[in-house]
Amino acid sequence: MRLNVRLESLANAAAATSATLALLSVGLSVGVARAEVVADLAVIGRAPTVMTIPYVGRTVQAVRLDVREAAGVVCDAALSNGELEPLDRQWCRDKATARTLRTYAKLRAQNLAQAAPLQVQVLASR
Repeated sequence: MRLNVRLESLANAAAATSATLALLSVGLSVGVARAEVVADLAVIGRAPTVMTIPYVGRTVQAVRLDVREAAGVVCDAALSNGELEPLDRQWCRDKATARTLRTYAKLRAQNLAQAAPLQVQVLASR
């Protein structure tokens, strides 16, 4: 039996661990009863490093402000996840903001601003 769980928060991680251990102790199996090797269970909670910005019907200035704030949130999350070095935090904010605003400007220039979602995400590396 294989159990795949995607966790969105540490609170869910504790509940998922308890439920998994309960299932394993009862010995539930799907289909046929057979002995299986159970590997160790590791649960890692991570902060989200992607945010979607609502922009339909909003002014350009409001979208820019939201993008800058979202860039700060996702870069701080990457820092807390250990995906980013502390000295790269401001670089991450600047790059994420610039990249997202370039995408937004291209969408506006093509009159596609309402067609595609606008996401702010952390860049993988320099």
